[in-house]
Amino acid sequence: MSALLRLPFALVLGLLCAAQALAQPGQIEKALQREHQKAAEHKGVVQQLAEREKALAGRLTEIEARMKAAEGRIEKQEAALADIRQEEAQYAKLYEAVRAKREQAVRELRRLLDLLWPINAQGMHEGARSADSWDGADRRFQWTGAVYGRTRAALEDVGRQEQELSGVLARQKELEAQVDRQLLVINADKDALLRDRLAVNARMGQVTLQRQDLEGELQSILKTIQQLNYQLSSQRSRKFDAYKAALPWPVAGRVVAQFNPEGRPSRRGIGIATNEGATVRSVFWGKVVHNDVLRGLGKVVILFHGGDYYSLYAYLSDVTVQPGQEVEKDEPLGHAGYYPEAHGNGVYFELRFHQKPINPQQWLMPAQ
Repeated sequence: MSALLRLPFALVLGLLCAAQALAQPGQIEKALQREHQKAAEHKGVVQQLAEREKALAGRLTEIEARMKAAEGRIEKQEAALADIRQEEAQYAKLYEAVRAKREQAVRELRRLLDLLWPINAQGMHEGARSADSWDGADRRFQWTGAVYGRTRAALEDVGRQEQELSGVLARQKELEAQVDRQLLVINADKDALLRDRLAVNARMGQVTLQRQDLEGELQSILKTIQQLNYQLSSQRSRKFDAYKAALPWPVAGRVVAQFNPEGRPSRRGIGIATNEGATVRSVFWGKVVHNDVLRGLGKVVILFHGGDYYSLYAYLSDVTVQPGQEVEKDEPLGHAGYYPEAHGNGVYFELRFHQKPINPQQWLMPAQ
């Protein structure tokens, strides 16, 4: 329970008035001007962020172009590599054909050598005695010469095929070296492209976060501007003294206690009898400066309306607002409780200006 319970109501209101001294219209307008200046500065920052976002978008476009160019180079390199692999496959087939032909020539040479070796060995052992006649020796000589000729041809054929095979092998090695070089280039381009993509993704993530921050800041600034405009319009149009005889009643009911500050006992407000659980509402725009129990008044809500005007609502059964809360006109503050002068449910209502009570019935709409 608040320490204000132990203080007279007049002293409580005096303390509240002192606390609200800084909330005069002129000072509020100065504060609003400062807020407008801050809003303008925020707009400048937002513009800078928007320009930065535009620059980042251009950077992203540039990186995308580089990625497309790199992909084009890779496609050309892969096409060249495919041609090299095709030529390598053709030389592999040629190598197999030459190797098969060489093996056939080697087999033929071995067969001829197998024929020549016995003849040559016999000739070296027997000499001319091995011939039965001159004609026989001549025939043997011619046959042997023919075999030797075929053998020399086979040897030469094997030699040519070995040279051809060596050429094919050399070309295959050259093609393999070209493939290795092309693969190195392609892999380097792919690695560079991957790094570019990773950089793009990272940059896009940064841009996304910046855009979200920018949008959040814009929303905050727009909300602040809206609130500032609302407060400015309130200061210009919601002057309490301009609503004399036009304020709504705080609760529906009938007056059972009249304003009589000089009476015995003194009454600085009016008492209104109402139905059980009736809603008590604010009579004007304002700020909650008190919602606690006051001695002799039960649960009390006090609103500050600017210009040193206050309204008080007493004998409430419950309260639905908090200290420091800004309320609209006709906004619920709580519900009517037991009011002794009404011998039942009711509300005690006061208006004060410069801490002095003023007759609420002169400020409220004609009796309902």
